[in-house]
Amino acid sequence: QFGIIYERQVLGSVPAAKIHPKPTPSKTTNQPVRVLLTHGGGFAFGSIRTHRALATALSAQLDAEVWVPEYSLSPENPYPKALNELLLCYHELLKSEGDIWLMGDSAGANLTAVLMGLILEHELPRPAGMILLSPWIDLRPNSKSNIMSQAAWSPFERLDMLEYATHYLQDCSADDPKASPILASKIDWPPVYLEASKAEYLWADSDILAQQLKEASIPHQFRIEEGALHGWQLFPDLLPEAKRSIENIADFMRSHSTQREE
Repeated sequence: QFGIIYERQVLGSVPAAKIHPKPTPSKTTNQPVRVLLTHGGGFAFGSIRTHRALATALSAQLDAEVWVPEYSLSPENPYPKALNELLLCYHELLKSEGDIWLMGDSAGANLTAVLMGLILEHELPRPAGMILLSPWIDLRPNSKSNIMSQAAWSPFERLDMLEYATHYLQDCSADDPKASPILASKIDWPPVYLEASKAEYLWADSDILAQQLKEASIPHQFRIEEGALHGWQLFPDLLPEAKRSIENIADFMRSHSTQREE
């Protein structure tokens, strides 16, 4: 996309892509907004390539830096390898001033939610907010999403979910809140933008999370697409529903920015 730079870099010893606008003398904020985008893919696949269009569109919309780590994938690198790498990435971003936002989709949203818990556990400065897209935050075999098994329009079904979860968790129990953050406390979370489709397999995870955020009095927006397919946000150059997502994400982030234009 014109005006957007794509660079391969290392973030906290983790290979990553940095996607950001070309510098201009007309910047009005002191420091750029940084987004740590953790890609989905069942903990086993996905990459900078699968999420480049999403990252590029968000960077252009917000005039932000979007960092996409190439975290280690399962089954070769099970829990907690990816989480440890993401924590290194966050530590590195903290070395510079400015807002940091955590963002993830599907399994990437699981990692993002658990990372948030680690940030609080380690008493690190909180991010400005979180973006959770179609999160897979309950890895238990009897999760509500698995019980509902809305597989009619889904690229995956219950057996797929069980296999991906098993490959990722291995020696970790799905009942551990660091595996299934639906079980973790939401107290002290920053503002959350949550988005899901009623037609997708993981709808129940988002529906339950929205209620938890409400009960914990966390500022949040739960945006619902009625009939979109899982992963629609990855195609903002093709799908109108993805363009709507980018616009709404950007609006939410602007409304919860800790920086003000001069």
